[in-house]
Amino acid sequence: MDGKIRRLSFLSWAIPLCIVTSVILTSFLSFSIKKDIVNDLKGVQFVMDSNKAFNASLYYTTTNSFEAQNPLSDVNIAKDTALFMLPTTSKPIKKFRLDFGNDKNLKKIKLNSLQILFEEKIISHDSDHIFENLYLNSSSTSLDKKNLEILINDNMDPFDPYIVFLPMVEFTDQTPMFVALILFPFLILILICLIFYRKEYRLNILDVLLLLLIVSIPLKIAWTTFSAILLCAYGLYRSIKNKEVNFKNWNFIFFVAVFLLLLIFGRPSGFNDIGKESALLLFAVLAVTIKIPAIRIYWFYGMFFLFFNAIVVASIISFLIWFNDFYGLTLVDYFNEIKIYSGQARDWLIYYHAAFLSFFGLIGLLFMHKLFNRQELGKTLLVIYHVLLLMFIILVGARICLLMYFVFSLNLLMQLKYKHRIFINSGIFIVAAFSLTLFVQRIDPNRYHLWAVSWEAVKEKPYFGYGLGISDGTLHSSAYLTKAGFSNTLDFNHSHNQFITFLLEIGIVGFLTISAALIFFLYKTKLYRSKSLILFLIGLGYIFLTESILRTSKPLYVICFLFLLLTSISEIEVKGVNKIETRK
Repeated sequence: MDGKIRRLSFLSWAIPLCIVTSVILTSFLSFSIKKDIVNDLKGVQFVMDSNKAFNASLYYTTTNSFEAQNPLSDVNIAKDTALFMLPTTSKPIKKFRLDFGNDKNLKKIKLNSLQILFEEKIISHDSDHIFENLYLNSSSTSLDKKNLEILINDNMDPFDPYIVFLPMVEFTDQTPMFVALILFPFLILILICLIFYRKEYRLNILDVLLLLLIVSIPLKIAWTTFSAILLCAYGLYRSIKNKEVNFKNWNFIFFVAVFLLLLIFGRPSGFNDIGKESALLLFAVLAVTIKIPAIRIYWFYGMFFLFFNAIVVASIISFLIWFNDFYGLTLVDYFNEIKIYSGQARDWLIYYHAAFLSFFGLIGLLFMHKLFNRQELGKTLLVIYHVLLLMFIILVGARICLLMYFVFSLNLLMQLKYKHRIFINSGIFIVAAFSLTLFVQRIDPNRYHLWAVSWEAVKEKPYFGYGLGISDGTLHSSAYLTKAGFSNTLDFNHSHNQFITFLLEIGIVGFLTISAALIFFLYKTKLYRSKSLILFLIGLGYIFLTESILRTSKPLYVICFLFLLLTSISEIEVKGVNKIETRK
């Protein structure tokens, strides 16, 4: 194994080098964008529909705030088109604001397109892109994101309807080039690894399919579903060919049992309500048809997230270097509004949920430690994984995952008996859950809103809940909003707390029954003695506190895969623990 560690040791300097190279390459692009905005930007044109003609005006700023200056007037005489010619500035224009005048007969506006006019090119954006890049709106306007319309609230005093757009850099349409430059050094490094280690790391069909599932984690859910279906098809083919199917597999029994319990207590009215949970059946099939080569997949998973974390960290560092030039803000401002700006920094990702990706990276940490303990991974590379993962969590603002990182690290550093591990971690979790519940209104007002409204609904049907998929309607119910003391709804379709979502949808009885099924599974298989599996379940508990993780398809697929992967190697660990205890 020492030779393998030495051969991979070059990654300890190659990955940091790739990060630096990516930052340098994207900085050249950012400099070019800044130059174009300062020297070549000429104007902004809106094509829009409205129920009444109005006099639009545009404010712009080269700092962070709009100053008391004369607005730019519409110079286009064409109907439903507003053209604003921008003056020459020595600094790049940052945010710009579109004002709709003071006519209270104006009721709604639809922005069909936005065109950024440069000296030699025009960059056009449709309604979807416009709405994605709105920074805020005044109290005199509201946004109908379903119909992509701006509604005017004429009963507001003072009456001042306007919308503010994100900085001009967001409309320069350079995302494909940015992604290419960020990925380029890492793709070269991966290519070098494939060339030099092509003989040593030959992949079979199962390896390729499992690797495809891992790579699909930050991609669209369609890719994850497709790769899981491919795995099932291959597993069924192998089982039929070899005439080997093990229906006594406890993973199979557990997956099917949880699905049936959700079916019974969730009372779905149609496939849409139970569609997400069909992932349980796919992985039930995998459990009886495929034996996952766990250690090999630990390598794939750990190395993928090592590279993935490095790529995202590089992109955010590049974003922060040019943050002042394009946003007029400082590093302190970034962390004060980290949810907004970290989202902008990583919006080039297809799937960029901060908490879920951080959690999946934390599971990779367990795998990397397992490889290190088996003397298959060098200490330097393990430390680099720790550093990059911690940077990723901090830079994307996944606060619950930061707590989880320290809990995982404490467990990985300390040698505890399984009873002590369960007891200590349960205590830490209870304290964390109680503290979050107690201070959630101060920490996160939006989550407090969602939890309060959901809890009012739970109190009316506490035992069996309202059924799967009911969260969206409940959170937008005027009755429960009033009981919770709110007058407005939030644009969310679940409670952002899986425990509350369970109570809301399947009630106390359903939640306790599924919990009992998990406890029975752990007891019957003796897997409660596995450090890796227990940490995985503890991590799920933490993520359950802030996310309704099972109400979205992507996390459920990945969780089922990780559960299957961890239980396959944990069975071997538990047998080893049992032998040791028997000898004692």
